[in-house]
Amino acid sequence: MTPEQVPAQRRNQSVQKAAALLRAAAATPEGVTVSELARRAALPRATAGRMVEALLAERFLRRLPDDRVALGSGLFALARAADADAALLDAARVPLATLAAAVPETITLTASRPDGSLEIVRQLDGPRMLGLTNWVGRPFPTHASSSGKLALALGAEAVRKRLPDTLERHASRTITRGDELEAELETIRRQRYAEIVDELEDGLAAVSVPVFLDGQLIASI
Repeated sequence: MTPEQVPAQRRNQSVQKAAALLRAAAATPEGVTVSELARRAALPRATAGRMVEALLAERFLRRLPDDRVALGSGLFALARAADADAALLDAARVPLATLAAAVPETITLTASRPDGSLEIVRQLDGPRMLGLTNWVGRPFPTHASSSGKLALALGAEAVRKRLPDTLERHASRTITRGDELEAELETIRRQRYAEIVDELEDGLAAVSVPVFLDGQLIASI
């Protein structure tokens, strides 16, 4: 039977069942078993199992250890197309909160834009009296920041095209020579993280790690 021959009511029910499973998975970001998904969505275990396999194939779900599943990158890509920042912030909410509870320092989430620009979209301040200025929405130099250097090393070519010909000095250890910056970027490509000390501002140290979606850098923490 072709998709055109399937009754519209049955197709609608399939969509509703898939949506129920995805909502149930969204309620448990750390993952949930198929049996528990079936119970939450009020579906027979066999029906839920077949639909989960289809959602896994479309990357709307992803498989985790111990027979658990969680929301997948395909669903995130759709949400990001509709509202990039909202999807990213929602996906990063739990990891950022977990990191903030473990590390008593300021944490930022930087989004990579299609035009190669970067923007800090979330900042969690640490408990210390001395901390960072609120950088949300403010521009910053890519060559003198850990998130910027990470994007130059691992991001799209559009990021590198925005790099100015003259690298401005911002602090005592800012890299201002192109060959030195390229050597630093090659190190970052190997180690998969970037760091700065006294490069954006004297006394300021930072480290950034990448956030990928389907192999493309979309953000950094």
